[in-house]
Amino acid sequence: MSGKTYRATGINLRRMPLGESDLLMTILTRENGLVRAVARGARKANARIGGRTEQFVVNDLQLYRGRSLDQLTQAESLRTFPGLLQDLGRLTAAQYLAEGVLQEAAEGQPQEDLYDLLLVHLERLAATPSHQIAARLVHGVYQLLAVGGVAPEVHFCTVSHRPIAAESAGFSVEAGGLVALECLSHERAGFRLDIEQVAALQLLADADLTPASLDWNYLWIGLERLLRRHIEFHFDRPLRAATLLEMCFEPLAVPAGASPQ
Repeated sequence: MSGKTYRATGINLRRMPLGESDLLMTILTRENGLVRAVARGARKANARIGGRTEQFVVNDLQLYRGRSLDQLTQAESLRTFPGLLQDLGRLTAAQYLAEGVLQEAAEGQPQEDLYDLLLVHLERLAATPSHQIAARLVHGVYQLLAVGGVAPEVHFCTVSHRPIAAESAGFSVEAGGLVALECLSHERAGFRLDIEQVAALQLLADADLTPASLDWNYLWIGLERLLRRHIEFHFDRPLRAATLLEMCFEPLAVPAGASPQ
């Protein structure tokens, strides 16, 4: 497969300096999944391709398939998300989503659903008010996990496989989602949730959140931590963006005990 030029549509997820003037790009493409490609000279002041290598820019790409790394030869910008740059919380949340996608996406095979869903949630994040960022992030994380088949179960007990009653449920990272209270004692990493937390979790399976639920900040902040545990357990890797996210969410947090810790 080396030595061939191909085209793809992709979202820039990560860029790293390489050598004196190059960039190593990690791009989620619809046609080929994750692509790692070198953008030659992209860090030079007069580089034509420079602005198109910024994080979260969507490009029509032309690439040259190499033996180890592909070469990014052309990029035409299709879409940007300027709203992400206007608020540190929005940008950090978008980086959180990107980090999750990097763990989930496959290389060398189409990723249309994951690509399209990431676009939807980047657009929502870019347009959402600052006080609704936590809700948009948590919903996006869950939806992206669902596309990959690794979202936690939120409607049935993962132990008994019976429908969950919101007033008597807990969550187990090891079991993979909600657990009825009578089954929770058997789960080492399980803990009890209140009715509001269970109801909020179940909303995540819907295509979008209800307008009223977008302002449930203390719930969404707690559920971000819960989903973070799920992701880190499943992929066995910490989410680096979570550290900065905690600082962004700190003014919205409530006293310990109101959300999962």
